[in-house]
Amino acid sequence: MNKKFTGILIIVLGLIILISVIYIIFFHKFNKKESNLPTPQIPAKEVENIETQQVPSVKYVTSDNIKNQDQNKETTIEDLKRMASAFAERFGSYSNHSDYSNISDLKIFMSNKMQVWADDFIKKQKINQEYSEIYSGITTQAILEEVKQFDVKSGNAEILVKTQRRESKGSINNASAIQQDIIIKFIKENGLWKINSAEWQN
Repeated sequence: MNKKFTGILIIVLGLIILISVIYIIFFHKFNKKESNLPTPQIPAKEVENIETQQVPSVKYVTSDNIKNQDQNKETTIEDLKRMASAFAERFGSYSNHSDYSNISDLKIFMSNKMQVWADDFIKKQKINQEYSEIYSGITTQAILEEVKQFDVKSGNAEILVKTQRRESKGSINNASAIQQDIIIKFIKENGLWKINSAEWQN
């Protein structure tokens, strides 16, 4: 009886020791491996790049930007000749149904002095004009530009534009053509060349 009990006790103790050894070897090593896993490291250089990286700034196009670009570009006499030619064609093309847009649309190219003239001219014409349903109008085409004056230092220029003008009454097909010159004077205002006057020649 004692031998049998002793044998059972030895077997039980052996199982306990075996289970303890398996637990220590397996679970303890597994936890150690897990805790010893390396922590991902980001190189200091990359961290610095991430922190300092910024969204690139966007430059919006504004009227001030356009004005600055125009001021930085040196205007040549050829630029003024093209401007005078285009101005003469638009300035000299109108009808009794256009509400003086041939003048008001060009105010952006005018000096302060000529803008005042334009506003006053349109105001007086609207007061005195009688509306008519019968069409009448003039179309102007620039033919040649002739430089009369171009002084960069003083900021003055004068260009004569030769034009052909077609006057229509009642119908566009019913037109008569004439040759007429216009003298366009420029001044430099706030760093930009502006048209200061436009005078038709007889």
